[in-house]
Amino acid sequence: MRKAPIVLCLSGLALLLPGLNLGLAPYLQDVRRDLTEDRLYSVSQGTLAIIRALPEPVELTLYFSREQAKASVSLRSYAQRVQALLREYERRSRGRLTLKVVDPAPFSREEEQARGYGLQALSMAMDAPVFFGLVASSNHEHWKSLPLFSVEEQSFLEYDISRLLQALGQAEKPGLGLISTLPVNGGFDRLTQRQRPRWQVMGQIDKAFNVQELPTETRVIPDNLQVLMLVHPKRLSRQTLRAIDQFVLRGGRLLVFVDPYSEQDPGDLYFGIPSKDKASTLTGLLGAWGLRLRSAAVVADREYGQYVNLPGQPRPVWQPSALTLPGRAMNPHDVVTAGLAGINLTTAGVLEPTPGASTRFTPLLSSSASAGTLPSSRLDHLADPAQLALQLETSTERLTLAARVEGPVRSAYVQRENARPGELSEAASIHVIAVADTDLLSDSTWIERQSRNGAPLAMPWADNGNFVLNALDNLSGSDELIGLRARHFTREFGVVEQMRGQARSRLSSMNAELESRLQETDQQLARLQRESQRNDELSAAQQAAVTRFTEERHAIEGQMRQTARAFNLEVERLGEWLKALNIAGIPLLIGLLGLGRWVGASLTQRTAGKR
Repeated sequence: MRKAPIVLCLSGLALLLPGLNLGLAPYLQDVRRDLTEDRLYSVSQGTLAIIRALPEPVELTLYFSREQAKASVSLRSYAQRVQALLREYERRSRGRLTLKVVDPAPFSREEEQARGYGLQALSMAMDAPVFFGLVASSNHEHWKSLPLFSVEEQSFLEYDISRLLQALGQAEKPGLGLISTLPVNGGFDRLTQRQRPRWQVMGQIDKAFNVQELPTETRVIPDNLQVLMLVHPKRLSRQTLRAIDQFVLRGGRLLVFVDPYSEQDPGDLYFGIPSKDKASTLTGLLGAWGLRLRSAAVVADREYGQYVNLPGQPRPVWQPSALTLPGRAMNPHDVVTAGLAGINLTTAGVLEPTPGASTRFTPLLSSSASAGTLPSSRLDHLADPAQLALQLETSTERLTLAARVEGPVRSAYVQRENARPGELSEAASIHVIAVADTDLLSDSTWIERQSRNGAPLAMPWADNGNFVLNALDNLSGSDELIGLRARHFTREFGVVEQMRGQARSRLSSMNAELESRLQETDQQLARLQRESQRNDELSAAQQAAVTRFTEERHAIEGQMRQTARAFNLEVERLGEWLKALNIAGIPLLIGLLGLGRWVGASLTQRTAGKR
């Protein structure tokens, strides 16, 4: 009986809200509120700055083969989002941008135009090509195109559009030199005898820069490069190091990734056997610039460590060397890291300033106050990965994982008396960003492969790519694009993340207790096995000890499962509450906003009528 009034109220509300929203629609035409978690349908301040800097009006032409793409739900859905965002660009531009949407029919003049602008045709399950690209033109002679909106990379939508607008005002993209001993651009794997895929971050860098890959034995860095990116500079020749030194001294900007233990390093082959040397230090150059990578030391963190799935392990293992850095671990005052939510690293190193350095050392990424280091040699042929947590000794010191270095320096290789023509022995100021990890560039640390409506998606679940692009844009002078990075379609709620952290802490302590007991029992079993070999069989007491340990292990594992089950139930209850809020609360809020606007308009009309 008590439920009847509630049901009547909900039924009345369900009938009232649609009529209220339809009746108030004329008053809400100019009212826009982007309530999506990552503001997927809004433009950022950086985009507005780029639009204001356009020297003349720009026409945006969106080419989308609507009829040919009708069989692809994911493509049509993404096209609607692209068009909605472009309309927001047009609305916020105050007349600087105009949008035109073109549906190029097969063999039409519009299709010929699309091909002339360099747009790429998708190959669908039909003969007719499908175009889905954008052209920005300030006049018929000056234009830039985005050949294809990839469904797989839709998290970078605003960045790609704004980069296109900025490129329209530039003669060409900035030049970026790349020296890497890791397979960032793919290639043939000698161990597996297969082709490696290109790393996702390189595809994003290619859109923003004219990338020129340089050999590891290069002697001169070309003058047309604004930025140089070093990835795992391992055993570079003295001539190459000298060339890098001169590039930085004459004003070139440098982003360098060093690593005490690169998990992506396949190792050099010696007589068919991979080498254990997976470190890159760049000691000479870093020392000249006022910083150093702590030798053979890997960061382990009790607070930022995470559970990982390891080959041969029956369940996820907590690894203090696999780090998930939250926003509070990043420098909020530096444009490269401000606003980033999370970055994943693994087996990273420690950067620290050298005593008496003339440069300014600014940390960008840091560990928690519950971190320490482990010898990198412990990671070679690690029989029991769980032992890393048991052997970790921490301090209250926050360790620096990435840093910016600026200021006056002297050359590491050139003195005034031995300088060759055109070489510099010192510089008034250098600009270097150093990162003590190379694994953060690999797809496995920040990209999740998904499929939506049959289309492949590369969904970023961390800000690794954003961090790299922010650093490169900042070093090349394109600060407006920073902050336009990936708009994530899924975000963790703060309460859920806090609950997950609490559960992780409980599971970690229980797992450590279990591993400690397992270690003690392994020693007992080894002793029992030695005795059984002498006596041919175990005694009744020995068999009882084995049975007792087995029961104890099952009991602890049962407690861990109960904790995980309780955690999942808490998350599910929270999800149901949020679902109810979205279904009922948001329409009610919109209705109330519309009612308030209608009342305000009525009062204004009455006041005007009385006058």
